Amino acid sequence: MDELSRQEEWKSATSRNFDLAIIGGGIMGTGIARDAAMRGLKVALFEKEDFGHGTTAAATRLIHGGLRYLEMYDFKLVREDLREREILLRIAPHLVFPLSFILPLYDRGFIYRNKLRIGMILYDLLSYDKSLPNHTFLSRAETVRRLPGIAVDKLQGAAMYYDATAPLTERLCVENVISAKENGAVVLNHAKVVGLLRSNSSINGVRVLDLLDGREYEVTSRLVINASGPWLNQVASDLGLGDDIIRTTKGVHLVTPKISEDAAVLFARSDQRLFFVVPWLKFSYIGTTDTDYKGDMDEVTATEEDVDYLLSEVKRAFPGQSFDTIYYTTAGVRSLAKIEGVPESKVTRKHIILDHYKRDGIKGIISLIGGKLTAYRGISKDVVDLACEQLGVKIPSRTAAVPLPGGYTGKFSDYLLNQLAGSADRYPLDAEQIEHMIRLYGSRYKEVAAMTIEDPDLSSRLHPDYPDSRADVKHAVTKEYACTLADYMLRRSDIGFSEDRGEKAASAVGAEMAALLNWTKDRQDQEVESYLAFVRNSRLSIPSGTF
Repeated sequence: MDELSRQEEWKSATSRNFDLAIIGGGIMGTGIARDAAMRGLKVALFEKEDFGHGTTAAATRLIHGGLRYLEMYDFKLVREDLREREILLRIAPHLVFPLSFILPLYDRGFIYRNKLRIGMILYDLLSYDKSLPNHTFLSRAETVRRLPGIAVDKLQGAAMYYDATAPLTERLCVENVISAKENGAVVLNHAKVVGLLRSNSSINGVRVLDLLDGREYEVTSRLVINASGPWLNQVASDLGLGDDIIRTTKGVHLVTPKISEDAAVLFARSDQRLFFVVPWLKFSYIGTTDTDYKGDMDEVTATEEDVDYLLSEVKRAFPGQSFDTIYYTTAGVRSLAKIEGVPESKVTRKHIILDHYKRDGIKGIISLIGGKLTAYRGISKDVVDLACEQLGVKIPSRTAAVPLPGGYTGKFSDYLLNQLAGSADRYPLDAEQIEHMIRLYGSRYKEVAAMTIEDPDLSSRLHPDYPDSRADVKHAVTKEYACTLADYMLRRSDIGFSEDRGEKAASAVGAEMAALLNWTKDRQDQEVESYLAFVRNSRLSIPSGTF
């Protein structure tokens, strides 16, 4: 977003009274913004970094019911999540894809095998409206074929079931933002809420600091929604609402060469925690850890202990794989309900909507605690339902029926093939570039590709090793709120997820953004160095010689 457009957005933010001011632009905040805006509410969304920057970017990227919650007899949660999985497969077919999960079976006795069989049948029954296949059982030989290098001692076979994955969760956020904007919302990233506007015991707006130019603004609203995720304690404390609302746990993943096209469901020998080896883009995504975290929410990193834990467990599960290459790590923090005396991995993932009037006697503010990526749309609906009740309006949610902006593709694999077949002669782009655009933008890719017809120079690659074009960067800046180099590299494109995290293209992308955003040379250099420092940080705890 260029400076002029950003100032127009701030002008809109400060010139009217909103129904909702939303703090936090992760998957929950952006989902709430979309739902509310589609109901016709006046919405303002503020994110202190970038959309999808925090917890959303560090998720295991699974859209699943959560087989393990059957063990806790939380059938309602599993059913809700399986319903939401189907909705996301339907409204975001370009970003959410079916995925097979394989749970290796070792000799653990008759009772365990029957318990698992019953669990699989229950999982299928609870997803009675699904579009995915039912579970099946694999032979020992088929398990070894599909999971190369898996431990074979006492291996009997495997259970295979189906859920889904969202490889680019960051773009789920971006598409929710675009939809919210199309429905009249004001949306601003790099905008930190630093205070509340109060009238006695009521909240009637927020004070917001533009982190790009240092200006502070007042934005009035009838309700404030705090959807700041793991920053909720910090935000609540800063706003005078107490600082002991949530429990925060850290999750770390390793990114390695791809092992399998199936996801492996495994149990850590050291603590019996569930973890996954998930096919992700060209890689395997291994994790996650789940440890209490009380550090700086803006400086979350993988430690050597985190990496050692995951490496030792995955090497035990796959002794036939060397894992001598780790490209980088990811780390993030979850916000969970605060329950004392319960191990991190056992804390419920069920969300809580906290009405501060009932808790603190303060009207006009609601906080969202927890919630799974899978359920973000349903949780957003619940939050906006409560907001509508407090605002005295009755407008139903439409988000289950209306695709995200790029989701008008039908079956994505068919759409991809059809568009590739017909696009070669229409645009001055090579096949790899067109496929890259379709995978990023879904049915909206034509908007980006059309820019290269008007200006063929925009079809130029930013670096020979990546399909990203100058058009991609221009689109990200002018249409998708990219304000920094990291915004583009990590949350508008997938270039930052390549083996080298896009290092070779960082300077070229920086130069392109500098021209679009009128950066000084110092600002441009600072953006590039900041991004390269982030890349280095994502490798700090990796054993030497594995990158």
